[in-house]
Amino acid sequence: MNNYAIICLFVAAILLWFPRSWLRLGARITPKPPRKYNQTKEERDVYDNSVKPLTEAAKPRNWIDLARGAIGAVTVVFSLQELLSSTENKGVVLYCSVGMLLVAVCIQMIRLEGRLSLFAPIFFLQGMAVGLIGPLAGLLAMVGTWALSPVLPNSSTVLFVQGGLAVCLALLLPDSDLALALVVGALTWLPVLTAVLTHRRLAANFDKKMKVMPRA
Repeated sequence: MNNYAIICLFVAAILLWFPRSWLRLGARITPKPPRKYNQTKEERDVYDNSVKPLTEAAKPRNWIDLARGAIGAVTVVFSLQELLSSTENKGVVLYCSVGMLLVAVCIQMIRLEGRLSLFAPIFFLQGMAVGLIGPLAGLLAMVGTWALSPVLPNSSTVLFVQGGLAVCLALLLPDSDLALALVVGALTWLPVLTAVLTHRRLAANFDKKMKVMPRA
């Protein structure tokens, strides 16, 4: 059983620690529409940092992030529970799980292409919430976040709302795990806190080149 758990943990590490930027290495299946026909006035507004639900839902890479976040989170917790089944200290399992998930969020959040920039891994974190606090609480938090996203100004507020909803729903629904609920909230708010402390904008679109905005 331990060998099986080790293999599962290795697979989880691949799923969680696989950088999103590597998903762009393949060629496009369909040709990209001409820029002048594909770009609207709203898309040309560099000051519009809101997250567009329909635009993000149309990107297959986002759904890949959602799936690997959910599967990876479940597999990490399961594998570490099996590997550490000989110990009665559940805190060891929790700390090891948090460590792996923390590294995963940092890998998905940090983007190094010429210069350091920060990306909001919204779908990836929503998938992790589904895997950690359960499908019901995780999916309800996801639906609630996207329902509110049209009135949220940027990706930071989207993640802030997502983390808050995930924690509240996990605590309100039966059979909730307080420790895992707090872990989900902390991991979801980590990109927001990092952006505030480093004075950088949290990009919602990973495929869009970040523009340096003039300081006031």
